[in-house]
Amino acid sequence: MPFTKRSCQQTACAISVRRRRARRRRWALAQLSVATVLFLVAGGCAKYNTYYNAKRAFDNAELIREERIKNGDDVIEVTGAQKKEYELAIQKAQKVLDEYPGHSLTDDSLFLQAKSYHRLNSYRMSIRKIDLLFTNFPATPYLEEAIYIQALNYLLVGNVTTSQEYLDRLAKSYPDSRFQAEALKVSGENSFALEEWEIARTSFETYLAEHPDAEGRDEIAMKLAKTYWELEDYTNAEPILTDLERDADSPELAFRARLLLARVLVRLGEFDRVNQVTGQLRSEAETFRADGEVTLVESEALIAQGRDDQAAALLENLPDEWYTKDLKPRVNEVLGDIYMRRGEWEQARGAYDLAMRGVAVLENPDRTRAQYNMLKDYLAAEQSLATASPEKVASLKMLQANAMLFGFSRPWRAADLYLEVAGDADAAADSLVGARALYGAALVYQEYLDNPDSADLLVAELQERYPDSPQAYVMSVGNQADLLTHLLEQDDLARAASGVGIGQVAVAGTGAGLPARLQTSSGLRRRMFYYQRKPNLILAPPPGAVPFEPALDLFEVEEQTESVLAPAQTEAAPADTMGVGLLSGAVSDTTDTAAGLVDTAQAAFAGTAYDTVQTTEPAVQAEALPDSTQAETPATSPDTPESAPPDSLGPGGEQ
Repeated sequence: MPFTKRSCQQTACAISVRRRRARRRRWALAQLSVATVLFLVAGGCAKYNTYYNAKRAFDNAELIREERIKNGDDVIEVTGAQKKEYELAIQKAQKVLDEYPGHSLTDDSLFLQAKSYHRLNSYRMSIRKIDLLFTNFPATPYLEEAIYIQALNYLLVGNVTTSQEYLDRLAKSYPDSRFQAEALKVSGENSFALEEWEIARTSFETYLAEHPDAEGRDEIAMKLAKTYWELEDYTNAEPILTDLERDADSPELAFRARLLLARVLVRLGEFDRVNQVTGQLRSEAETFRADGEVTLVESEALIAQGRDDQAAALLENLPDEWYTKDLKPRVNEVLGDIYMRRGEWEQARGAYDLAMRGVAVLENPDRTRAQYNMLKDYLAAEQSLATASPEKVASLKMLQANAMLFGFSRPWRAADLYLEVAGDADAAADSLVGARALYGAALVYQEYLDNPDSADLLVAELQERYPDSPQAYVMSVGNQADLLTHLLEQDDLARAASGVGIGQVAVAGTGAGLPARLQTSSGLRRRMFYYQRKPNLILAPPPGAVPFEPALDLFEVEEQTESVLAPAQTEAAPADTMGVGLLSGAVSDTTDTAAGLVDTAQAAFAGTAYDTVQTTEPAVQAEALPDSTQAETPATSPDTPESAPPDSLGPGGEQ
C-alpha cells in the first residue's frame, strides 16, 4: 500500500496509543507492587507496634513504682495509674499472642505479661505465663529473671518448698546472677516461714553482710532479730534491735523493734533498761494501738522478778478495747501459767481454754496444750471421786498423782497420793494399781526429792509385794531394762511350761464338751497381744484353724465355755515406758480365752468369720492364728498416753 500522508498519520497515532497503553500497564503494575510492599510492611510494623505499646505501658508503670520507692512508699499495692498501665501492657501483649501466633515476639509477650501480673499481685496468673514460657521457650533470653520471678510467685502464694526449688535452680544455673542478692533474701524468707531458724539466720546474716545498703535492709534486720529470739540467742538480738529502734526509717518498724527489745531485755535480766524502754513504749502505745501489747511486756517483766500477783492484776484488769485477736490468747496463756503456780486449777483451766482458741500465736503452744489437757483430766477425776465406786477410786487418784508429778510440778503432793493408793486395801488387792503406786512413790523420792533412802524402802516393798510385776523388774534392772523383751521371755517360759506354742491358746483337751463347730483337731484359735506403740503383726493361718459360721448359737457357746475353758491371762506392757507408762496403767491383762470365744461368736453373728479381741490400751501388736482364709486384723484407735511436758517480700498469698 502506498504511503500517503494520511496513512502515516494513522500509523503514528496507533503507535502513540499503544505506547500510552503500555505506560498505563507499567504504571498499574508499579502501583500494585508498591501497594503489595506497603501492605506487607504495614502488617509487620503492626506486630512490632503492638508490642512496643505494651512495653511502653509497662515501663510507664515501672517509672511510677520507682518514684514511690524513692519517696519511701509501700509499693506492694499498686496505684490506680499503675494498675491501668500494667493492664494495658497485658492487653497489648495478648493481642500479639492472639493475632500473630508463632511470631518471634511470642516469648517477649509472655514474659511481659508474667511481670505485669506479678506487679499486680496476681501471682497465680504470673505462674501460668512463666510456665508457658518455660515449656515453649526453654532457651529464652529471659530465663534467668523468669526463674527468679517464679521463685517469688510461689513464695507469695505460700508454696515455700517450690519457691526454694527455683532459688536452688537459679543458684546452680546462674551462680553470678544479678538476682543472687534477692534470691538470698527470699531463701531466708522461705526458711523463716518454715520456722527453720538456723537456715534463716545464716541467710539473713549473709545478706546483710554482703548488701549493707540494700533496699529493705531494716525489715530483714528485724526478721534476723526475730530469728535470734526464736533461737533464744538474746545477746545477738539486742544490738540489732537497739539500732533499729533508734535508726529505722519507718516509725512503726522502730516501735516494733522497741517492743521486741523490751522482751529481750527481760530475758537478759536488764530490768533498769526494761523500765526505760517500756516507758517510751507507753508514750507511743496509743499512736500504734498497742496498749495491750505494752501491758503484756510489763507483766512479763514483773513475772521475771517474781511478782506474779502484780502481773496477774495488770492482766486481769486489761480494758476490753485493748484486746486484739492475737493478744487475747497470749494474755490468757500468761494468766494460766500464773494460776498454775498458785495452784488455782479451775482458773488455770479457764485461762488455758481461752488461750487454746488462738494456739498459733502462743509463746509455747505445745506446753500449754499439754497443761490444758492434764488439767481437764485432773479436774474430771476430782469431780468423779465423790461418787466413784471403791474399785475406781485408786485409779482416779493415780491419775491425779501423775498430773501432780508430770504436769503441775508438785512432786510432794504426787508422792502423798501414790502412797495413799499403795496403802489402800482395795488398791493393794489389785496388783496392777498397787505396783504402779509403789513404783510412782519410789520414782518421786529417787528422782525428784533426792531421798534415796525412802526410795530404797519403797523399792524393797514393791519387790516383796509384787515380785513378778513389770515395775519390780524395771526397778531391779534400772535404765538398761528392756521391758518388752522381758515380757516376751516370761510369756514364752509360761507357754513352754504349759506345752502351748507361740501364738497359741491352751484349750481344755481338743474342745471336748463344746458344739462340734467349735471343736478343732489342734485346739487353736485366734489370739491378740497388746503392746503400746507397736504395729500390727498378723501371722499366717495354720491348717487346723476352722472358721466360725453365722448360725452359731451365742448363748449356747457362752454357757458351755464357762464350764469348759480355763481363763488364760498374760501380762503385756509397753517397751519404752520407764516412768509415766508404768504409772498410767499401760501394763494390762489380755482378754481371757472364754470371753474371747464369746467375742468370736458375736463377730460371727455380725457377719465376721473370726473374732477380734478389743482393748482400750493405747496401741496394738497382733499375734494371731488365723484360719483357712486370710483375714485382716483391724487396728484399734489408740488413746495417746500422758507424757511429761517440758517445764518476705510483700504479703503472703493464699494457699
